[in-house]
Amino acid sequence: MSPVQQTKSRTRLGGSSPVALVILAVGLAALVYNSVFTVAEWEQAIVTQFGEIIGEPRTEAGLHFKLPFVQQVHRFDRRLLRWDGQERTIYTKDRRAIIVDVTARWRIADARAFLESIGGSTEQANARLIGIIEGAVRNEIGQYDLFEVVRSSNMILDREEDMPAIVMEEGEEIAAEDLDLTTMGGEMPPLERDADGNYLAGRPVVIDGILERARGRLTEIGLGIELKDILIKQVQYTAAIEENVYRQMNAELQKISAGFRSLGQERAEQRLGEMERELATIQSEAVERAERIRGGAEAEAINIYAEAYNADPEFFGFLRTLQAYENALGGNSALILGTDSALFRLFKEMDGE
Repeated sequence: MSPVQQTKSRTRLGGSSPVALVILAVGLAALVYNSVFTVAEWEQAIVTQFGEIIGEPRTEAGLHFKLPFVQQVHRFDRRLLRWDGQERTIYTKDRRAIIVDVTARWRIADARAFLESIGGSTEQANARLIGIIEGAVRNEIGQYDLFEVVRSSNMILDREEDMPAIVMEEGEEIAAEDLDLTTMGGEMPPLERDADGNYLAGRPVVIDGILERARGRLTEIGLGIELKDILIKQVQYTAAIEENVYRQMNAELQKISAGFRSLGQERAEQRLGEMERELATIQSEAVERAERIRGGAEAEAINIYAEAYNADPEFFGFLRTLQAYENALGGNSALILGTDSALFRLFKEMDGE
């Protein structure tokens, strides 16, 4: 090769070398980018190759590796997710229609089963949960009467143990049994209990039954979902039942108000009796004191009369005679007396003078 040709060849190689390096760098960067992935603390990931799952789910947070271009990463949330149902009309065992609103919390427990059965979509998982949870709610509530679904305990029936005392005045408490509340809730049957006192019916028992039914169904179909808990947000009565409930509530409140009125009347009569007794005591003490004062005054007057009589009996007799004349002849009175009457003794003596 001639020197000119060698020079041209070196020029071509030297000019294409930077481009090749750039291409090589970009290729290496793409290779590395498609070979690594990260998993967050709240995530879990599954690697698939041509639609088939490779290995176990990656649950450790940090950097992980995969084959570039041919393997894909599917990420799933490990945190609790919320499911909200819609209000549904459900019939109880005693054929009462109620409107129930339920919510639940769930999480992806088996990412492999979740991806294979649902395709990894939480929206589709929520759609599948609608039929499972609402079916469990309908079947479980249908085994109980209305009062067993609504109530949680027999507290309203255990009046003597559970109802607190009522404070009427400072330092004065009235036990619930003293009021006219003995019929409160008397028409409602109690929730059944076992030998240990555990309830066999009631809202908590119904919720546990719904949760057990839904979990069993999820395990049966294998969706890879763990149902954490279920909550009945609200139970509404239909118009017919609501009217009946309000009527019963009104009757119970009237019984309570009648109890308070009866207690108030009893206390008023008691206080009135106490006041009358106190007044009678005060009056009797006043009468006794007045009699003592009157007796003392009369005794003192008798003493004064006696002293005056002893000082001048003749003048005292004259004074008493004048008082007798005043009492007998005063006003419009008229007396017909004989001349030998003792009243005219003084006049006779004066005529004799």
